[in-house]
Amino acid sequence: MGGAVSWGETKTLLEEAASDPSTVLGAALAGWAYPATTPELIGLIAQIGNPRASKRLLPWALENPRRKKTVATAEEVAEATAALEDGIVFST
Repeated sequence: MGGAVSWGETKTLLEEAASDPSTVLGAALAGWAYPATTPELIGLIAQIGNPRASKRLLPWALENPRRKKTVATAEEVAEATAALEDGIVFST
């Protein structure tokens, strides 16, 4: 990683970010519409004051605007998988 961060540290950082929904990576992997911490979510619920209304604004209830709505066909998936396999080169 350019000498600044080791591969082990990079792995740890990515695992931590992936498991934390307050990061953009963690929120995306969780399927949330936006990243948020627990205190931020509690504050949102408290500010709205109506539990039913606040449930509609929580990140897992909203549609993620970055998520694509199109679904790939089986042929497209097979083509992409083949291209990916062709591009993977193991060196010794």
